[in-house]
Amino acid sequence: MNKTVKIRDAMRNFFFSNSSWLKIVGKGLIALCSFLIINHYFGYIEFLTDPLFAIILAIACAFIPMRAGGLVVIIYTFVQLTGLSGQVALVALILIVASYGISVFYGAKHIFIISYIPIAMQIQMPYPIVVGSALFGNMRDVTSVICGGIISFYLKTIRENASLFIEENSDITVVDVIAQKMVTNPLLYIYVTSLVVMFVAIILIRNLKISRSWLVALLVGIFAEMAIMLIGYVITGNISRVPVLLMANVVAFIVGFAMTYIFRDLDYERVERVQFEDDDYVYYVTAIPKIELAKEEKRVTRITRNRSGFYNAGKIEKESDSSENDEE
Repeated sequence: MNKTVKIRDAMRNFFFSNSSWLKIVGKGLIALCSFLIINHYFGYIEFLTDPLFAIILAIACAFIPMRAGGLVVIIYTFVQLTGLSGQVALVALILIVASYGISVFYGAKHIFIISYIPIAMQIQMPYPIVVGSALFGNMRDVTSVICGGIISFYLKTIRENASLFIEENSDITVVDVIAQKMVTNPLLYIYVTSLVVMFVAIILIRNLKISRSWLVALLVGIFAEMAIMLIGYVITGNISRVPVLLMANVVAFIVGFAMTYIFRDLDYERVERVQFEDDDYVYYVTAIPKIELAKEEKRVTRITRNRSGFYNAGKIEKESDSSENDEE
């Protein structure tokens, strides 16, 4: 127990003492991965797909707030979509503006997930982002989860049907694709529902008065989401996607467990319950102490301040002796 707590405390001290530059590096890496994924799946404008351009944008995103970085990522996605079709880009812009407007109206805290869920969806990894937001966000962030889920499925639909817009003689419109490939696709509703259920389950359970509520919330949320998606894949005949789904949920659990391990330090084995009352009420208090290690006591030895004691290496004199010498 003490060994794991020491490791956690060492990690926490490292993160907190170096939080300023770690945040910069973290935001830069997230932005860089996002730009590279966009270039790989939506690189319709060739000169923007240069890795050097992505690195420059990522460095810029590293020094701005997470919300602003997410906005840069989604705008970059919109610009790349203009290389495929003006209609596709216009619909994406409408979805982006509506999503940000709804999230701001409802006071969502993690608006940046509107940008990062769609990007992570392209590599089948949206669940770790939702888990992280649920552990540290609030219920109002569910609007960002819904909007991010819809935009991610829209981008996925466009990516899978991009050839319809590239063909010269094709007269298909983006409205036709949305109507035939997206709105009527049951996976859209199953996918968004799974994200919302996972998010809400984690939010609700993490605040319950139970032992290890964060860990229980993480397990229940991931299990509920995975069950919904498995049922959806069976119904729609997409059994081949199950291995990727399992891998994505394993990553989500690892991310959530790491956050719980580092930022939650409650010792449920030493729960104390106290009862007291006044003239009007009876109070019942449950106190859950934090996991802490006993701090090592440091012995400080005082060395004499006179010149002879300074040069006499290894010799320790009492302070009373030195005061007597001074008086003489």
